[in-house]
Amino acid sequence: MAYVAQNGGRIIRGLFEIALSRKWATVCSVLLSLSKAVEKRMWPFEHPLAQFGLSQDVLYNLQRWADDLSVAELVSKSAAELGQSIHMNEGHGAALLKAAKQYPSLQMSYQLRPLSADLLKISVRVSKSFDWSTRLHGTSEAFWLWVEDYEGVGIIQGSHLLLRQNTTHLDVNFIIPIRGSNPPPSVTIRYISDRWMGAEDEIIAVFEDLAMPSSASSHTPLLDLPFLPVSDSISTPINKLHFRHFNGVQTQSFWPLMHTNQNTLLCAPAGSGKSTMAMLSVWYLQSFPSLLTMLTKQYIAKHLQKAA
Repeated sequence: MAYVAQNGGRIIRGLFEIALSRKWATVCSVLLSLSKAVEKRMWPFEHPLAQFGLSQDVLYNLQRWADDLSVAELVSKSAAELGQSIHMNEGHGAALLKAAKQYPSLQMSYQLRPLSADLLKISVRVSKSFDWSTRLHGTSEAFWLWVEDYEGVGIIQGSHLLLRQNTTHLDVNFIIPIRGSNPPPSVTIRYISDRWMGAEDEIIAVFEDLAMPSSASSHTPLLDLPFLPVSDSISTPINKLHFRHFNGVQTQSFWPLMHTNQNTLLCAPAGSGKSTMAMLSVWYLQSFPSLLTMLTKQYIAKHLQKAA
């Protein structure tokens, strides 16, 4: 039995890691619950407070008379009310209330912050809402926090949290892509305890009032220009050894880089010659001191005017 408990939990944990890498939301939740059930040697349908070592009489009456009450509802009652709910005295209700308050639970809140037309930042604040006991919780409690898609099938982005005794809250930022012109109706933010059965909850982040920025159209399209020969633009034997013609990106960006003092942002795929143009522009300024002197004088005069 000990062999099955030890290795069964490890196998399920391994499957959970695989599902987490594949970002399968439902599979991750099921496998994590099974793993905790094997490690705790409890059935998933048992009451979560059975993990706290309560007496068998209290657990029996709890499952018989108050099984429909969640742990949050138990916390909201007094010891006398709990004793009446499980048909026992106030002392048993106080023991039940203490266990319910020590049951790991979190409070979540979120803010939506659009970054661009296709990127959304979800700022999640996770607050501890249970009484810490070093005997039960040790030095830290681990939780899994992730954002599920609208269908609840895939994990968009996830995080692993560690709460300590002096931790009041943690701030986690998720940056998720928004594909298409319209965002989905909502996403689900879910947390699951790494070792306590049933310690999980979720909130729905609704996108009804979300206003995403419009798509920027300030990029310059690549024109169909004939390739510029190196010999007609710059007279140096060094560049002739490397290539004879500039490519399309280099041809279009040659004039503003070499003959103007304007700031230039050059964006192109890898291997398009961006670094070559940057080094060439530095060499071009060093090769023509008069141009460099003129640009320096213009820069100084501009800042003197601002200072005046």
